[in-house]
Amino acid sequence: MFITSFSFGARLTLPVGKGIGIALAIAAIAAADSPARAQNLFAAQLSSIFSPAKPKKQPAQRPPDKGGPTPSIVIPTAPLGFAPPAAFYLGDRFTQASLNFLDEDTLLFTFRVPGLIPREPAAPGQPPQDQRHIRALTLALPAGKVTAEGLWVLHDYSRYLWMLKDQRFLVRDKNTLLVGDASLHMEPFLRFPGPISTIEFDPRQDWLVADTTEPPASDQKDSSSGASDLFSSTASASVSINGHMDLDLQKSQSTPQDLVRIFRMESRKVMLFSRVNNAIHLPIDGDGYYEALRGDGPRWMISFEYFQGASRPLGWVESTCNPALDAIAPGIVLASGCTPTGARHLVVLSRDRDKDHARLWETALAPTKIWPLLASSADGLRMARATLEVGHPIGPYNPLDNDEIRGQSVQVYDLATGKVELTVSASPVLDAGGNFALSPSGRRFAVLNAGAIQVYDLPPAPAVPPPSTISAAPAKP
Repeated sequence: MFITSFSFGARLTLPVGKGIGIALAIAAIAAADSPARAQNLFAAQLSSIFSPAKPKKQPAQRPPDKGGPTPSIVIPTAPLGFAPPAAFYLGDRFTQASLNFLDEDTLLFTFRVPGLIPREPAAPGQPPQDQRHIRALTLALPAGKVTAEGLWVLHDYSRYLWMLKDQRFLVRDKNTLLVGDASLHMEPFLRFPGPISTIEFDPRQDWLVADTTEPPASDQKDSSSGASDLFSSTASASVSINGHMDLDLQKSQSTPQDLVRIFRMESRKVMLFSRVNNAIHLPIDGDGYYEALRGDGPRWMISFEYFQGASRPLGWVESTCNPALDAIAPGIVLASGCTPTGARHLVVLSRDRDKDHARLWETALAPTKIWPLLASSADGLRMARATLEVGHPIGPYNPLDNDEIRGQSVQVYDLATGKVELTVSASPVLDAGGNFALSPSGRRFAVLNAGAIQVYDLPPAPAVPPPSTISAAPAKP
């Protein structure tokens, strides 16, 4: 098990440029220690000056395929101020945009503002801190009218936005979480002693899982009072909720460490915490979480681990790698394993059924679909899965080269049957996601493609059938 020492109920928290280049090349020749080396150096300098490397290009934007699905709504993104990010960001997994449904008829579209990177002044001996400006827009469907807009100042390149219930969302900046609404009004939610690595929720959003990296605690005059301003600059303050700190965890800190905490969303009270070696992915669902346990050979037992200590096996999955697990709906887990050919094998299991009927469906995907990203509808009936399309299978002896990226595609699945309701392209390629979304009911799907936000209408999703009617046949990819 990858979680250790959980404590239940704990309280927390030739232009001129070329002329200069030639001069530098001549100076390098003069400094060379041999004629041969000087000649080679001069040739290399001239090659770099007169034959500069060609800039990388984003994969071409793909228009809707003729005869393929047709979007019901198309909203051009250029008038909104969106510009595709430069191709050299591919592979860095920087979050450049976020597209979400606030409700069935309202989109939240946020994206980085292109231009020079502003820098904030820093303390002596510290490097200046980059700012990233994010433009936020709410768009009313079907016309795409802007109903609210704002400009956010953030300070890193990781994911910054997560959707909540009731037209709300969370925004992360370094060690702070803010909660916003459809009017883009923002209020403080949580502040941590160190930067937040990851944020996750259970499918019902009753729980919030936060991974943080925090400095060692030190004695502070205001520590004993048990109260601190939510945005206090005290580095050693524990997680604060409406000004109240968790002193129990603070006193236990002595060295820099990675921590995972599980909060109850309604009260923001920390129910569980653990010290870990690095940030982890915790597929939490209700009163426990899913885990893959190694069996014999390539077999893995997918089980549900209750926080109180009990365990419930769900079924075996064949995989040559440790299967990735995601809680995609209440009581439903997606296990993504590996086949010997490098392809991905998807298995969907339900913990609300006995072991003979826990497997709902499974399918195999081509090995040229990599770096999956997931989104689920709030009703728990649909899942969208985006992947990069590459020219060859990726492995230890076949690393990924940006030039091999052919594009990005998204498939929308019915969770009950595994049927693929929609397959569309996404462009520009955003390897950290943020360019597709499912509406709360799963009846609408939005994607950035071909210079526009394209919205597709989908039929009602089928309900998950009772165990007696579940077919053992695998779903078609």
